[in-house]
Amino acid sequence: MPAKIFSMEAREDGGARLALKYKHAGRSGIQRISCDLPQAGLLQLVLFAEALSLRRRIGHPVASDVLLDGLVISYDPAQRDLHVERQAGYSRQTACLPVAEFHSEMAGMTDICITRAEASKNGPALKRLLADCPAPAKLEGLLGQDEADLAMHQLREIALLLLAQEASTRGSALARKLRGKKSLEQAGEAVSGLVLELAAELVPGSASA
Repeated sequence: MPAKIFSMEAREDGGARLALKYKHAGRSGIQRISCDLPQAGLLQLVLFAEALSLRRRIGHPVASDVLLDGLVISYDPAQRDLHVERQAGYSRQTACLPVAEFHSEMAGMTDICITRAEASKNGPALKRLLADCPAPAKLEGLLGQDEADLAMHQLREIALLLLAQEASTRGSALARKLRGKKSLEQAGEAVSGLVLELAAELVPGSASA
């Protein structure tokens, strides 16, 4: 059941419309999976895409999936395509989506989410802290300089998306630290800590001293 067309359309409310057209082996004509993703759901999908891209870039793909209100997108390193399943009531649809096509379409959604994070109330402060955040000690030795630079760029993007979301929540401790001059150092430590955690999870062996 190869995917024929995959598209993501941004919506004014911050979410997106996902649509996947495919040919079902047992049916005639083109079938369609579609759903609306809220802003939080779009962010989840972008984070899934970024993590998948980074792991594949460094040659360490692992099985992973993302669940979005009845929609499940799964990746198995042993398979060439992503597996997409949509459950709506008693109706269940499944299709395959080429990884390259998924990443190509998600690139635009990633840019939108990053732009939104940068423009958020705490975005500029977070971006400055991330720019000053040193790369994990063993990253360059593990990947080589060029790949290490690309990996660090993606780690900072993933961290920005996560931190901007955290800082936007009501009563956020991180947001308070970012607002105070005396607590800004603590915020920087939290930012660096998250980057190290992400590196340890997504680039095994890179975060050790």
